[in-house]
Amino acid sequence: MKKPKRAGECGMEMLNLTGRNKHAAPDHLPTLSSLIIDGEEVFIDNGAIHGKSRVEKGISFSGKEEDAPNGRRVCLVWITLRGTGDAKGYAGLTSCEMRIDDETKTGFKDLAKHVNQMDAAVKGKVDIQSLTKEEKQRLLQFLQTFRPPLWEHASPELKEVLGE
Repeated sequence: MKKPKRAGECGMEMLNLTGRNKHAAPDHLPTLSSLIIDGEEVFIDNGAIHGKSRVEKGISFSGKEEDAPNGRRVCLVWITLRGTGDAKGYAGLTSCEMRIDDETKTGFKDLAKHVNQMDAAVKGKVDIQSLTKEEKQRLLQFLQTFRPPLWEHASPELKEVLGE
């Protein structure tokens, strides 16, 4: 009978049980992604998954809206994909907002809401009530043109909420 190997001898690296601790977040829509709507601009910034999007860097956030009275409105949109191969499409879509004052380097965000909305998107829910009509229109344009096959296979509920 063979003697069992100890943890250090069984090739844990070969089993991929020793994950890497890297926070690199590619901007190409893996299963969960984050989009930022900042004024007229809509862009992918998966750094938001870790609270490190380009609009958040260097900002000291508070959970009190009055701590950033002059902050501009920036919306964070969580989006997920479902399906396989050519039939992959947008599924979960949720939003939340934050306020960012670049001059004072302060901001407001409700971290619990951000996390709950992320969770809802992962579960395939659609809730973009926090977006204005104009923001929804910009988001719709972005999703339709970024990768058209993903839009073509998007869930009917998602398309309906965005007005198509």
